[in-house]
Amino acid sequence: MFAFTLKKIIARLFFPLPLALESIILGWWLARKDRFVSLGRSLIVFGCVFLYLASSSPFVDQFLYPFEHLYLPVQKFQQGVSYIVVLGGGHVSESVLPPNAQLNAWTLARVIESVRLRKMFPESKIIYSGGRINFFDKKSNAEVMKQVALMLGVPEKDIFLENRSLDTRDEVIFLKPMLQGKKFILVTSASHMPRAVALFKKEGLQPIPSPSSYLSKKTSHYLWWSYFPSFSGLHKSERLCYELLGLAWAKINGAI
Repeated sequence: MFAFTLKKIIARLFFPLPLALESIILGWWLARKDRFVSLGRSLIVFGCVFLYLASSSPFVDQFLYPFEHLYLPVQKFQQGVSYIVVLGGGHVSESVLPPNAQLNAWTLARVIESVRLRKMFPESKIIYSGGRINFFDKKSNAEVMKQVALMLGVPEKDIFLENRSLDTRDEVIFLKPMLQGKKFILVTSASHMPRAVALFKKEGLQPIPSPSSYLSKKTSHYLWWSYFPSFSGLHKSERLCYELLGLAWAKINGAI
């Protein structure tokens, strides 16, 4: 758990908003030194420009759209699908809220996609994956996803849980014995799918991708206010950065 937490903290130092602030703060500090005034000012300008670009949807979409659309959702029936595997994405347990409100937006989208696929492949079983990332949370992510699936009409007998994993690499390792030699559909967010597919294939598994929660849509007709910095643009760049860092780390440690 300590290594997992440390990895998450270090990764966030390289996210767009922290990186821009780090550049601006470092530039401000250097600009106070006579020898580094020019460098300091350059870092401040770089931080401001980078922050604008990272929070502008039209700019971020140029990179995120092709990344998210490497795979498209399954829309045609295929024979022999044994499992629909849904990777965890996070939740916050709160007893006063129904399970669907406890899941974050992209995890809820994954559950909805799994229910859609279950209607296409009624003989298949659903596996919800994801452990307890928050030490203080008594429920695993898989458990909450299961509760939402039950609310949406999926029979409990057709649901299996993998609730020990902390990250995607864990999920692949824990699910491998069940999925080896089986035909299965993999459900996760569109931005996460390239890394997830690579991790599964590295272990000799052949997932059929069916992404959910696309953040970018193909359009060349942005409204003029779309070019203003926004939370939406920053959220997109953060997700792209998160996945690129994840891919880099997986390559470094030989997971893909």
